[in-house]
Amino acid sequence: MIDTSIFQTLSEKIERRLVSLNEIRDDLMRLSRDVVKYSGRSIESFHRKQINQTEQNLEKAENNLIELTKILETEPSFYQLGLVNVALQEYTEAKLLLDIVEKGKFSTVEELKVTEQTYLLGIADLIGELRRYILEKLLDNEIEEAKSVYNTMKEIYGTFMQIDYGKNLVSDFRRKKDIARVLIERTLSDLLGAIQSEKIRLNINKDNI
Repeated sequence: MIDTSIFQTLSEKIERRLVSLNEIRDDLMRLSRDVVKYSGRSIESFHRKQINQTEQNLEKAENNLIELTKILETEPSFYQLGLVNVALQEYTEAKLLLDIVEKGKFSTVEELKVTEQTYLLGIADLIGELRRYILEKLLDNEIEEAKSVYNTMKEIYGTFMQIDYGKNLVSDFRRKKDIARVLIERTLSDLLGAIQSEKIRLNINKDNI
C-alpha cells in the first residue's frame, strides 16, 4: 500500500494558502470597489464644475489604488480579476479627464500605475467623457473651449485608432474602438451645428445694429 500521509501535510499547507488567497481576494475586491466609486464621483464632480471635490475624490481613489497595487505586486495573478481591471480603467478615465481639461497634461501609464491594457480601455471611455464636456460647453455657448477640447479628443482618437493589435490582445478593445468612432462623428456634427448657429446669430445681430 502506498503511504499517502504526505498528502495530509500537503493538503493542510494548500488549505492555508487557499484561505490566505481568499482573504487577499476579498481585500482586492473591496479596494477595487472603492477605486470605482471614488473615480465615478470624481467624474461627476468634474461635470458639476466642483473641481475641489473632483480632486478630493480622485485622491481617495488613488489612495485605494496604491493599496491595491501593493497587493498585486505580491500576487500578480489577481490582475485577472474583472473588478480589478474595471477599477484601473475607471481611475485612468477620471485622472486623465481632470489632467487634460484642467492641467493641460496627459499622464502616462507609469504615472497612473495601471496596466497598459487598462490604460487603453480607460482612454476609450475618456472619449465619451470628453464628448460630455464638449456638449456642456456648447450649452454654455463656450464654442472656442469646445473646439479646443474637441481637437484634443480628435488627436487622442486618431492615435487610439492606430493601435491594431489591441483587438486581439485586449478584451473589449474592438467594441470600445467602434463606440469611440461613433462618438467622434457625433461630436463633430454637434460642434459644426453650434458653430453654424452662432454665425447665424451674429449675422442677425449685425443686421439689427
